[in-house]
Amino acid sequence: MLVDFVIVPMVACILLLTAAWRASGALASALHLSSWLRVAVVAGTAATLLALALLHSVREELRMRRERREQYAMEQRYPGCHVLRLSNGNWFLTDRSTGSEYRPPEEAHHSFTLGSTRDGSSRWLELVSEDLRASDESRSSR
Repeated sequence: MLVDFVIVPMVACILLLTAAWRASGALASALHLSSWLRVAVVAGTAATLLALALLHSVREELRMRRERREQYAMEQRYPGCHVLRLSNGNWFLTDRSTGSEYRPPEEAHHSFTLGSTRDGSSRWLELVSEDLRASDESRSSR
């Protein structure tokens, strides 16, 4: 894990900066440009890499906050259960008292994977709007 997420990116950055240094040196000598071009190219490359790393860390932080918020919402919805997010995005609920899998009774009518949110709240809104349309149609037919 340390190799995959720390050492390999550091080595890649060092190799990229070395390549930028050598390419800018060759370009500066071929075009008779000033010697500070090498420093400017390497500094620009390093700044770009730093900006990409910062954007990645912000994106990961937002993802972690969203996942914690969704987990908290599920724990509030089912207080007697341990809540675990599976790798496929579904929720696994374990009853705290028995330790067995808990299947909510409304699971037949509610899917946690539908909708734009992970808890399916937009699917619930679709069902409510369908019910409202059906009740409007029944009133208008009278």
